[in-house]
Amino acid sequence: MLSEDFFTQQTSTLKNCMDILPQEVVFVDNDFTILWMNKSKKKQHSKLRVGMKCFEAFNFTAQCDFCLASQTLKIGSCIKNPVCLMTGRKKNKPRHMNIMITPVNLAKGQADGYIEVVDNVEALYQSYNQLEYLNREYESVIYALSHDLRSPLISIEGFLRKLQKNDQAAKDHALFEHSVSRIHANVEIMNNLVNVLLDTSRIITGKLDLQEVDMEEFIKHIVGDLHMRAGENNAQITMKGSFGIEKCDKIRVQQVFFNLIGNALKHCKSTNELKIEIGSDDTVYWVKDNGPGVAPEIQEKLFEPFTQTTKTDPNSFGMGMNIVYKIIQKHEGDIWLESQEGKGTTVFFTLRADVEE
Repeated sequence: MLSEDFFTQQTSTLKNCMDILPQEVVFVDNDFTILWMNKSKKKQHSKLRVGMKCFEAFNFTAQCDFCLASQTLKIGSCIKNPVCLMTGRKKNKPRHMNIMITPVNLAKGQADGYIEVVDNVEALYQSYNQLEYLNREYESVIYALSHDLRSPLISIEGFLRKLQKNDQAAKDHALFEHSVSRIHANVEIMNNLVNVLLDTSRIITGKLDLQEVDMEEFIKHIVGDLHMRAGENNAQITMKGSFGIEKCDKIRVQQVFFNLIGNALKHCKSTNELKIEIGSDDTVYWVKDNGPGVAPEIQEKLFEPFTQTTKTDPNSFGMGMNIVYKIIQKHEGDIWLESQEGKGTTVFFTLRADVEE
């Protein structure tokens, strides 16, 4: 059986080395009594104490048979295992770890104890999930890009062939100007599409520039900037509720409001006396209109790339709401929609998720 003398006989240098490791290290005898643990272990498990049984920290009266340490002592060989535990006050926060338990044999026969090393791989796990997410995002964008670029390319090719085949093209100035004009227009569409996709990519991969923002003054500036455009659409933009101080990326959140209000102005042109309300209750923000609403089949996929409620604008690619969704997601917030055909639409969002550590 291991004893505390086993550790006092070791050099202090070895202990110091283990103390600076980010991995959690603990030495336990075959009676499951904790003999020593490094600083990382103490920091992660404040209930553990030298001299206590390891299972006592988890309010068990005896060591469980399914415990990896028990299995290690039974088989007398090292066990490595990935583990996911739910932590936090509500047990709703996953913690991914790699655990390695190695038996210590001072003499032949039964193990005298074990050394447990826990490596926190949560950052690696999150990076892997993020990489998978980015791969899915880029796959969908590439597919949509190839689909949406095909139309202007076909149009450009058609006008070029018309110029090549028409013997009168060189003489017919009007035909030549029309063809060149249409080619330029389609090139502009392609360029705008590429710019939208680049902006989406920057949102996904870039970092937020967080700062304290007075949301009431911030929204007033946005309403002022859109005053002329609202007047052209016979629309009235109002503010409602209480706006406090929010920590956010000011430029990106401005983009959210511009996109949401811009959508209301664009898709509600046929609405007499269009009213757009920007509201807040200090935690939830919303943009509400009294327009025609969004069809149920469109609502389900409104935040997906290249989703359009109407096909009236050739320069619209259906990326506006997807960009809004990604900005809110980047802020760890939520976004949702309430809409009824003929009775208007309200988009709600938050900028900070209520996550308990």
